[in-house]
Amino acid sequence: MTNKIIRLESLSLMDHDDDLNDSSLFQTTRIIEVGHPYDEPKFKEAWDGSSKKYNLVEYHSDRDVVSIDSIRSLCDSDGYCYLVKLKDGNELYLPIHAFIAETKEVTDDGIR
Repeated sequence: MTNKIIRLESLSLMDHDDDLNDSSLFQTTRIIEVGHPYDEPKFKEAWDGSSKKYNLVEYHSDRDVVSIDSIRSLCDSDGYCYLVKLKDGNELYLPIHAFIAETKEVTDDGIR
């Protein structure tokens, strides 16, 4: 029996506008989960119908997360990082200290 990583989550603080000195921060949670679409947030201008201007709207691609593993790597000062494999064949190397991992016990029958 082993543990399999099924989800990564991180919390970061970001300034939400162009004025970096106004102390207006908000929290954003980044979640990467096996079986769900993943992509870095991208923004595009879109007409939302409620105002007379275009607004920035967040959207994601349809790339699914296939697996998440912890591997030895030089990409992080700890000597480890998370390797996230995507359905489209791409791989992401993410710093291990920036995420909290959720794991599930795996047996020969599957995930418990």
